Amino acid sequence: MEELFASGIKLAYTPGHNFIFENGDETEKSIVQRNRVNCPSFQVCENWAKYQKNVSILVVDKAAEDKYARGDYVGENSEHLLCKLEDGVVFTTGLTMVMFHGDPLMGRVTEIIDRVVEAGLYSYWISFNMNRRRILSRTIAIVHPLDGYYSFNLYHMQPAFYLL
Repeated sequence: MEELFASGIKLAYTPGHNFIFENGDETEKSIVQRNRVNCPSFQVCENWAKYQKNVSILVVDKAAEDKYARGDYVGENSEHLLCKLEDGVVFTTGLTMVMFHGDPLMGRVTEIIDRVVEAGLYSYWISFNMNRRRILSRTIAIVHPLDGYYSFNLYHMQPAFYLL
């Protein structure tokens, strides 16, 4: 949050997301309220961020990945319209399954969920759906900014050594 506010870009979110910032201390709340832009709807905030680039928005990670996969956050020249902050987690949520208290199947359901997650099936299903959406949307972001971090190691230098 400090990086965001130091950049001078305002934070735009709908009034329904006020609960996220109510748990912080008073100084953090006042800083957020000072740098907040009121949005009538999420789509308006999203358009401000994508096209006018004058605000930052709060987006759920899964929703952002979906929108990148569908091509909503990719421009006409395959450039990214929005970027995310590294370690930009503001609020975490988890998937929840509701069952009755004392349900005799609770132990078995918990065991199956644990096995699915441990085996990596859940991650596979998510990545499979994302790749399918990317293919169906026919838009792929191929921009690799030069100022970003890139892991450059000895393997990449192998052709140079062969030439020498």
